[in-house]
Amino acid sequence: MTIKIRVVRSLRDVRTRLRDVAAAAHTNAAAARDRSARELAQEHASLETALDEAADTLAAARTVHELDLVAEATGGYRLSVAAAAERHQCALAASQTTADHLRERTRQLRTAERLVDRADARRAKRESRAEQRRTDDMAARRR
Repeated sequence: MTIKIRVVRSLRDVRTRLRDVAAAAHTNAAAARDRSARELAQEHASLETALDEAADTLAAARTVHELDLVAEATGGYRLSVAAAAERHQCALAASQTTADHLRERTRQLRTAERLVDRADARRAKRESRAEQRRTDDMAARRR
């Protein structure tokens, strides 16, 4: 059974659009991943700054209550780092998922392009044979 060239070309066009949509989704996911990585780095920097400031406070602490205040102040920064790390892991997983989806769509597009190439080659071969028959028929009439 032969595949109609119009159907194969429309399949290729649809798969091209699907690949483009997957590429856009991956671009958005990669941007979100990069943004979450920057936020995580900022949270780490703020934690380091808070810990450096806490060293002076710890040295001056005289009571257990003052030690609890230092732990409470740095605890908030630690929680924000943990939350940023969790958001980054989620963004990383989403980016991997969209990358896998993009690879799949690209593979499907290559398959559709091969089908178009095959259909074009069959059509060209058929046209070449028809042209050869016409030429042979014209040459046979002249005799």
